[in-house]
This record gives sequence, structure tokens and C-alpha cells, in this order.
Amino acid sequence: MALSTTPELLRELAVLYNRVAELERAGGLRPGEGAPEGLQRQVGDLDAGLHAAVAAFSDDLLGVLTPAGDILYVNDAVERIAGYRPDEVIGKNAWSFVSEEDLASLASARSTPLDDGIPIEVRVRCADGRLRWLEFSARPWPRENPIYIVACWRDRQGRREAGEGGEDALRLDAELRRAAALARVSQLALGLPSAPDLLDAAASLAPSALQLSAGAYLEPEGSGLVVRASAGISVPRGHAVPVVMTLAGLARAGGAPVHSSDVVRDGRLADSLLAAAGAGAALAVPVRGKERAHGVLLVAGRTPRHFAADEIHFLETVANVVATSIDARAAQEALRIRERLARAVFDHARDGLAIVDREGRFVDANAAVERILGTTFEALRGHRPAEVARTELDLAARTPRQGEATVTTSSETRLVEWDVVPDIQPGVALAVLRDVTSRREVQTRLALADRLISVGALAAGVAHELNTPLAYVAANLEYLAGAVPPLIPERVNAEIREALQESVEGVERLGLILQDLRTFVRSASGADDGPADLEAVLRSSVAMTWNEIRHRARLEKDVRRVPAVQGSPARLAQVFVNLLANAAQAIPEGDAQSHVIRISARELPGRNVAVEVADTGAGIPPAILPRIFEPFFTTKPPGQGTGLGLSICRSIVQGLGGQLEVKSTPGNGATFRVVLPAAEAPRPTSTAAGRARVAPPVARSRVLVVDDERLVAASLRRVLAGDHDVTVVSSARTALRLLERGERFDAVLTDLVMPDMTGLELHRQLLAIAPELDGRVLFMTAGAFTDEARRAMEIAPEACLEKPVRLDVLRAALTRVLAARA
Repeated sequence: MALSTTPELLRELAVLYNRVAELERAGGLRPGEGAPEGLQRQVGDLDAGLHAAVAAFSDDLLGVLTPAGDILYVNDAVERIAGYRPDEVIGKNAWSFVSEEDLASLASARSTPLDDGIPIEVRVRCADGRLRWLEFSARPWPRENPIYIVACWRDRQGRREAGEGGEDALRLDAELRRAAALARVSQLALGLPSAPDLLDAAASLAPSALQLSAGAYLEPEGSGLVVRASAGISVPRGHAVPVVMTLAGLARAGGAPVHSSDVVRDGRLADSLLAAAGAGAALAVPVRGKERAHGVLLVAGRTPRHFAADEIHFLETVANVVATSIDARAAQEALRIRERLARAVFDHARDGLAIVDREGRFVDANAAVERILGTTFEALRGHRPAEVARTELDLAARTPRQGEATVTTSSETRLVEWDVVPDIQPGVALAVLRDVTSRREVQTRLALADRLISVGALAAGVAHELNTPLAYVAANLEYLAGAVPPLIPERVNAEIREALQESVEGVERLGLILQDLRTFVRSASGADDGPADLEAVLRSSVAMTWNEIRHRARLEKDVRRVPAVQGSPARLAQVFVNLLANAAQAIPEGDAQSHVIRISARELPGRNVAVEVADTGAGIPPAILPRIFEPFFTTKPPGQGTGLGLSICRSIVQGLGGQLEVKSTPGNGATFRVVLPAAEAPRPTSTAAGRARVAPPVARSRVLVVDDERLVAASLRRVLAGDHDVTVVSSARTALRLLERGERFDAVLTDLVMPDMTGLELHRQLLAIAPELDGRVLFMTAGAFTDEARRAMEIAPEACLEKPVRLDVLRAALTRVLAARA
């Protein structure tokens, strides 16, 4: 890259090397001998070699310089051209002889490679103090790692003064000068690292090519212009220039070149910038970019003069080169900004982003890829994912270009979605990796919850439909169990009693099965947050999995009386159903007597409760034991498990403040242990479903039975008629009309869910007509499967009777409410 040189730097170098040369001469040293050992230049033979003999025949001034510009050798032409003897300039700095007004042009020339052969005209101060125009060109030597500059100064003063060769020669000379300056500016536009250096070059080389003394580049700022670069004008950078009555302002406003042949007499102008340049004539052209005007390029001379069309065209061409370079630099900067933004997005994206070749080998990767694959990019570079991590992930450019894969690290197993965008550049593709482990677990949980909702709705419907006929079957069986035996001869009485009792027990067993369906209904509704009766939860869980267990193992239960635990019975049942099903599936079918599944529960110190599910299956291999609670980890064949069962179980238990632990020895089965904190609330009991409390007998009373199921109402009338006067109606509105006509009852037994009116609404309207019935209304429900039933259970749980209702429970409830009346 070319060295960026400024006029200030050249002045400082000239002063410095002049001082060094003076010290060397004062000490009797040859030029360069004062440098430290190892840095001294071998200049002793520069004036004795073949080149010296060749240089002696040249009319041009030839010299050898250091890269910093100090003169090591000149030929005798220096005396004819500049009036100095060779020994008077050797050791001095070449730039110290150049007019300060031309240092800017020289600095621009020095900022380009010196082997281009493009000359530049500068004024050199001669021995008599006069300035002389010389054409300067130079080349480095040797080309690789140069230590010298071979320079040539050609006298141009005569041609400028005498017009040597006529007008054609002058025109050709001017064209060559402008071409050289334009070539120099173009080189600088390509080689200089920053825009200010280019602006300095344009402001100095353009006026020099037109044989003018001053130049400037101005940019718009606010409502005016400011000077960004200047040569031959004593104003600082940032000097403000108005747009009104200034040549630069006119060029900017009109968007076209503007010139003044006589600045002093030009009535359009009151231009302080031109005054500072001592300008007699000036030319300004706009610097127009691709999308906007960047500024104005201005040149000025000290004497009035006319500007030819080719001179205006030259300055416009320089302005176009400057504009193109500014646009290119802006585009490069915008590209760099986009690259930095893209890199920032790439590096900090939460998804894994990687650049891979056609074979799926990593070329680049961000930190998210390292996290997902559990390794470093250094390990991934040049390798496929499966060569570094435990995964089937393949990112090669082939169909399909997206999919899912599991990645197993030292600590966990992740589910990863991947997508490959091919040919983002020739031979490479963009791979996007997304860790969807948590999302897929949530989706699976939601799907499971949705399934439970569906099962719950189905269970609610089935339970309600079964409970209704079961209610009158149970009532009729109990009625027959009491009414039939006295009517049958003694010899067949025992057999009939036994048959009736077995039927009653069968009905009770059906009732328990229907109660187990509450697990799904409560899980779907989220209505039951506990406390949970572990004995009931375990009994229900065993019932749900019994068909899976009985063909594989014997079941042993050691469930002691334990405190209730805080939590949803449905969620806990989900845990124990999963553990029992896993225990059964760990045992092969066909040899149930040789295997045992044992479930136990006991209270621990510190108000904790432990439940253990143990089996005598094959056990869990030690290699996979630490991973069985990981989401999506499963040892089951594809399609037979999601790998989320144990993960969800652990989440449920931990959410309740408990722990889920496992112990296993290969060949000796596995034991899962659930530890839960005991609830503060007392142990829940079912008042309506429990054994009836013995109540004192009451007098015969009037009882109103309201149920839209005719057979249920008839069975209740039948079993209660021996103790009470029973009135049966099939709708709530009929019951209300009875009371409105003045009939009164001691107790009301009503269904909760009826077509014309709910039991709770009937209760409200009954109390409005007969307030004395407050506390004497009993509700019957086919189970707490509906919102109405749940509200009733919350408002008056002691007044709710679950179908099928045992006769002893029904009589006890009636006795209780009738006793309250008394």
C-alpha cells in the first residue's frame, strides 16, 4: 500500500535532514556517515560508477536520494539548472528546495508508487533565490525492498516562458501535464487508504496541472460549505464558506461548472476564500456522486485568465474520479458495516448457525452450535457432526435439506431441528440448528393434556350414563335383598340371600371403577389441587394398570396408613400409573408367578411420605441409568415411546416439592422411590361415599324426590316408602308448582343435572317459596364430572350423594337433615 505523505511531513523531513547534513559537515563526515552502525548507506561509490559517467552526458538533473528525500548524489547538471555545485546539495533534503506552494502536489505524488514514471511539475528554489519550474519523476531502486530513489529533474522553465515549439507544443505540453495529473489522481483514488488524502491530492494536483497556484475541496455542511482540503490557500480545514456570492456556492447551487476570468471585477462574487488565495481567476465544478452531490472542487490562479473548454473538462474529470472514489469508499464502508452486522448476528444468534461445505464439513460456526453439539469449533472445523459428536446429524448438501436429529452430550440428550440453505456462496451452504428439546417437551405435554381432556370428557359421559342405571339397579337390589328373603321358604332363602348379596357387591365394584374415572376428569379440568389421599390414588393407579400387570407379575401391596400429601390426585395418579406400567413392561409376559411388582407406602421422619414401586425385571444398565430422566431418551423401539414419561413424572414430583429417585441392579429389577411432603390439611374423607354414621331414628316424614330419570325416582320411592311418605316428580318445575300450591315437605332429594333446571337453581327457588327447607335439601350426582356438580360439592359437600347411593348412606343422610329440623 502506498505511503500517505502530507506537505507538513515533507517540511518536517526537510528541516530534520538539513540539520543532520549540517552536523555531518561540521563533523567532517560524508553524507550518511553519521547514521548508526548498520544503518549507514554505502554511498562512497555513487559518484564513481558507470552510472556517474552516463549521468554526466545528460542535460537533465539526475540524483540518488534516500526514501526520506536526503540527497546522496547529483550530476553536474545541478549547477546549470539550479546554480548549485554538487557538494552544496549533497546531504541536504531534496524537499527543502521545493516551493511551499508545491509541497502539496509533491506530497500527493509521493503517496503513489514511484515506478509509474508519471512526472509532476514543481518549482525549485535556485541558488540565486529565484523559483524555477522543473518536471520531477522518480523510481525506487531496487524494486524489492528499495533503499534508494533515482530521481530526475527536467527543466521546464524555458518552455513555459518562451513557448518553445509554438502553440501546438504548448497545447501538447498542457495535455500531457493534465494527463499526468489525472493519472496520478486515479492512482491515488485506488491506492490511498483514506478519503482526506485523496482530497488533498485533488486540491493540489488539479491546480498544478492547470499551472494555477491554489486549489480547494469543499463539502456541504449545514446551510453552507466547509473546506476539507486546500493547497496554496492559507485557510484551515473546516473553514466555513457561504453559498451566497461565492464561486463554490454558485457551482453547488447550479450543479454545473462556474468560472470567473477576473475575480476582482466579478460582480457576482464576494468570496473570502478566493481573496485568501489571492485569486485573479478561478474555476469551480461540482463533485457529483451516484446518489448525491459530495462537494465542490475549486482551482484558482493569481492573474486573470480565461478557462478553455478542455481545462473545464479536465477539472470535471478529476471531480468525477474523486466522486467515484468517495462512492466506492462509502460502498466499502457500508459493506464492512453489513459484514460486521452479519457477523454480530451470526456470532450471537440463539440458534446455531454454521457454514459447511458440500460434504457437510464445518467451515465456520457460532457459539450456539458449540453449545448444541457440546464441543468447540476447533474440534468441529473440517469435520462432519457425526465425526465429533454422538449424533446422526448430516449437513451435506443433498435432499432432504431439513429434518430432526438427536445429539447426545456428556450431560444430556437434545433434540435438534436442522435446515440447510445450499449455495449461499459457491461450494458452501448455511446450516441452521435449533435446540427444540424444551419446546418439544412442552408440545408433548400439551398433547398429553389434550389427550387427557378428551379422555376426561369421554369418561365423564360414560360415567354419567353408567351411574344413572347403576343407581336404580343398586337401589332395587338392596330393596330386594331386604324384601325377598322373608317371602321365600327357608330351604331356598340362603341361596337367594347369597345371590342378592353377590349382586350388591358387584354393583359396588362397578361404582368403584367409575370413581377411578375421576382421575382423568379432574386432570382435564384442573379442579383438584389436593390434598390427595395417597391410599385412594394408589388404589386407583393399580386399577388402571391391573390389566397390564396381571399377565406379567404378582402384585404385592404394603400401603400403610399415611398422611395426605399436597397435590393433585390426578397428577399423582399419572406418576404412579407411569411407574407401574414401566415396571410391568420391564417383565416379559407368560410367567406371572415368577415375578413380583411391589408397591409400598410409609411415612418418613420430617413429615414426608415415601412410595416405592419395585419390580423383578431385567433392571437398568448402568450406562443409561443416569439418562433415564432426560427428555426424549427412550430404550423402547421407534413408535412405542416418546421418551418423556419419566421426564414428566420427575417434573410433576419436583413441582410438588418432592423427589423421584431410582435404584437398579442389572438382572435384579429396579426400584423407583417417590418422596412427597405431607399436606398440612387433615386427611380427606368422603362423607357421602363413606360408611353411614349411626343417627338416631326420626319420625315418619314427607320426602320430595326430584329426578328426570323415571327408574331412578321409582327405585328411591320404593326403598324409602317403608320409613317416609315419598312424593316423586320428574322435573324441577313440577316440584316448584307443588310448593306454590301449598304443599310442604320435610326434606327434598333432587338430581343435580336435569333438562329444565339445575339442582342448585331449584334449591334457590325452593328456599324463596319455603325458607324452612334450608339445610334439608340433598343433591344426587352421577359424579363430580360437571361444573354444576363441582360447584355443589364446593358449596355443600355434606349434602351431595354420589350415585349409585347405598341405602344406608341415603337413610343416614335423610335422618341427619330431618334431625336438624327437629
